[in-house]
Amino acid sequence: MEESDLRLSKVDRSNLLETAKWGKFLGIVGFVMSGFIVLGGITMFGGAFNTVYPGLGSGIGFIYILASLLYIFPSLYTYKFSTKIKLGLQTDDAEACSEAYSNLRKLFVFMGIMTIIVLSLYALMIVFMLMGGMMGSML
Repeated sequence: MEESDLRLSKVDRSNLLETAKWGKFLGIVGFVMSGFIVLGGITMFGGAFNTVYPGLGSGIGFIYILASLLYIFPSLYTYKFSTKIKLGLQTDDAEACSEAYSNLRKLFVFMGIMTIIVLSLYALMIVFMLMGGMMGSML
């Protein structure tokens, strides 16, 4: 495959810069939300759940912290894409644009893998619900 110099129109540059602004906003909000989820998880370890149902709060807290770790990756990739594409467009730096597109690719790969995992879990839940329903009807 041949290398080519890709030229962007003013409209394309404007659209990418606008995307970078919103992406940076979403990345920062994602970091803040991850922090809140971690705080929620930490409070679950010593919360009222542990007095009523021992161990339940710790389990839920662990799930919260795990969820925050998963949530930080799309936020990080979005933020990195936004900062690099803005820098690349403002300084005509092709390397910065390449790094930006690499982060965008990582974001889509991560989201695609997470979607496959969630759909697989849904399929397993449906199978188990059907099996449970069939076993329940036998009683």
